[in-house]
Amino acid sequence: MTLLLAEELVLLCMDDEAGHCEVASDDMARGVALALVFELTLSGALAVEGEKFALQRTTGTGDQLLDLAAQGATALTPVAAVEKLAAEDLLEAILTRLVARGVLRDAEVWAPGVHLPKDPHPEAAVRQRLREVLVEGRDATDHDAALVALLHHLDIVGMAVSEEPTDVTAARAAEVASRSRPMRSYQDGAQSRKSWWNGMDLLDLVVQGLNIFN
Repeated sequence: MTLLLAEELVLLCMDDEAGHCEVASDDMARGVALALVFELTLSGALAVEGEKFALQRTTGTGDQLLDLAAQGATALTPVAAVEKLAAEDLLEAILTRLVARGVLRDAEVWAPGVHLPKDPHPEAAVRQRLREVLVEGRDATDHDAALVALLHHLDIVGMAVSEEPTDVTAARAAEVASRSRPMRSYQDGAQSRKSWWNGMDLLDLVVQGLNIFN
């Protein structure tokens, strides 16, 4: 089963033992919005032109949710796009889709009870990929590098690979995040012109400006 970055993020924030989401819903909504922006950038559907996102395709992505996010982000700065998408119930859409695909039992993941299916948990394969990259040193795919960059800049790497030494995974995550293709494109743009984020990469600005997961 192929999952979007936003879907993987939600599953990585689920507590396998307690069965509920460990991140507050408002913060999760912003994280999902940021993951969708990353997905669209990674796929080439969106790119920053000047200070704002511009569509790079005349046809859709083939995914209704991504197309909706792309339309919502177009002509906005990245931070404004994240704020707008976070307010548009895209988190609920992600949860509903995961339920429809049998990856979650229900969408009420902050309510008491177990909302994940029985073992093996659906995010097990995602956590294993992260362990291979962060602990075993496997080269990251573009998708996995973007996921690691997202987790690293949201400071929740330890949540995704909780049984591994924090110092080891944090250092490796920082290294992988610095080589993420979407991240490099933002950094290249910052170097070539005076930008609205004043030389900081997008995710650092979002974390500081929106206080995601704090």
